[in-house]
Amino acid sequence: MLSILLFILIISAFAVFACFRFDKAFEEALPISCMGIILILFLFGMINILQVGAFVICAAAFFIYVYTFYYIYKNGKADLVKQRLFNLITPGSVVFIVLAGLLSYCNKDRLAMTTDEFSHWLDTVVIMARIDRFGTVPNSTAVFPSYPPAMSLFQYLLEKVNMVCTGDFSEWKCYFAYQLLAVIIMLPFIRVVEKGLAKKFAGTIVWLIALVAPLYFFKDSYASLYIDPFLGVMGGSGFAAVALTKNKDRFYHTYMALLCGTLVLAKDVGLYLAMFIGLFYCIDYLSSTKTDNKIKKLNALIPLEVMLVAKLLWKLELSVSHTEQKFSAPFDVAGTIATIKGQGTPFYTVVYDNFRAAITYRYIYYERLGFNYAAIMALMAIAFILFSKRLYRLGRIGKTTAISGAVIPSAAVIFYILSLFPLYISRFSEYEAENLASFDRYCGIVLLTGLIYAVFLLRDAILDRANKVVMVLIAVLIVVSVRHSQYDTLYSFAERKSVEASLEYRQNINILADKINSNTEEDASILLVGGDKDAPFHPILETIAKPRHFVFSDKHFGETIDESGSGLSTEELQSLLASTYDYVAVYSITENLGENYLGIFENPNEVNALSLYRVNDEGKLVLVL
Repeated sequence: MLSILLFILIISAFAVFACFRFDKAFEEALPISCMGIILILFLFGMINILQVGAFVICAAAFFIYVYTFYYIYKNGKADLVKQRLFNLITPGSVVFIVLAGLLSYCNKDRLAMTTDEFSHWLDTVVIMARIDRFGTVPNSTAVFPSYPPAMSLFQYLLEKVNMVCTGDFSEWKCYFAYQLLAVIIMLPFIRVVEKGLAKKFAGTIVWLIALVAPLYFFKDSYASLYIDPFLGVMGGSGFAAVALTKNKDRFYHTYMALLCGTLVLAKDVGLYLAMFIGLFYCIDYLSSTKTDNKIKKLNALIPLEVMLVAKLLWKLELSVSHTEQKFSAPFDVAGTIATIKGQGTPFYTVVYDNFRAAITYRYIYYERLGFNYAAIMALMAIAFILFSKRLYRLGRIGKTTAISGAVIPSAAVIFYILSLFPLYISRFSEYEAENLASFDRYCGIVLLTGLIYAVFLLRDAILDRANKVVMVLIAVLIVVSVRHSQYDTLYSFAERKSVEASLEYRQNINILADKINSNTEEDASILLVGGDKDAPFHPILETIAKPRHFVFSDKHFGETIDESGSGLSTEELQSLLASTYDYVAVYSITENLGENYLGIFENPNEVNALSLYRVNDEGKLVLVL
């Protein structure tokens, strides 16, 4: 756990400094620190010196702590230090420490299971930790190198700290870093400025709803590295910051700018959310800032400018590295319009019909209440209108901001979901488009954005209750209800059931991986043999046994016996093995291997599953382990 402690100290350095130097609460400064770290690492990654960037971050954290203690010693009077100390010891910092401990416990030893995690979300962190560069560099073995790296950079920093402490890469710490960053992004909204224990208690427990919110759209959000829930958390937090922040000082403006930049570097669709958040920020800034200074008015564009710079820098990285961008085909606007008019091609029409059915017949459940996507969009729009109207009547925001706070988030949710139809017909294969591949996951991004925004608006409304007893009672009832609605998932996470499932799932694969990592050269070429119905051991081994080169056996011979007799003979296979491969790893003994190719083994009695064999000069397989 030393690496976890050091990591938290590193990312908290600026926040601790801000508590004493700038009189800011810990929870206000911590997101700025973490997003700043991501963007700094990104800039170092642009010039292929990620490891130097990690060292600079760690060194900077050390010197910030030294300067903070010096500042306290030099300038801190007893009363001032005591006052500023309460910026550090807040409900937000206490909740952060408690959640960091819980997330560490609940994720310890967790292993990845899904194919997508091994094709990118975990794989890219493994690559970056190994070569200290982005996955865009030639021969990195990244499957999707064009995916932006924001979350991977945060995970990379923890893994580098862990490798200094233990010498090893730790999969579960990628999950910890992911979940911790999501908590940190939402941490400013736990702050209650007003005095009173009742308000602080109610505000804190209602904030906890935001931690449960991702589970409504992403059931496995606490057991997966998919970036989509994180995008929803960032999107909702961005809208809420504009609507609810009372003291819009430099820290607020910095938070918004860094959030838009980080969104763009989290996933391509982050650009979409950043545009709407930046627009909301711009309108609010211009409507609330009373100045004729044109330069100051240009400050309204800073989040959009940071968003644009981040996008252009990533495009530059892809261009310089000659990396093809995935899913970048333009929308077929003409085909979309024609299909809506009833004049589309048969393929487009099928996708359109399936899309309309999905919006109206797929449901999200709260207890026994089911809401289809169309109903959720309508309810969110109504909620945004009512909450924005309330803030306007209280004098918290101006009329323009109130209208924007209702219209812009609603438009972001609705337009995004409607845009999925042209996305499918333009960028997906016919099979994927007709089956609306990953439809729920894509919709979940903006629906979670809207839900997080609504949760923080609701929290603000609850804390505005004059009667403290009613306020606390409402807060407790809502939290209990939300907890009950996701009890099974929360219980599974807290009791580490999903961790145990991942360990069981990966048990055999890890046995084979350990043999490969311990007994083969890093540049070895390895043929993998196993059944198609087994666990996806091929992509898993390609990730956890990098940088070795793996080829699945079905490239040369099938799992079952070839009745046509056209398959490779034993002699042909031996010749192929001798000329192409260094080792053969057998995950399971297939029918074809057991019946037709036992002759390739030096000792046919040593043919076992989960075994590693060396290919000798004659193409015979010699048991290694």
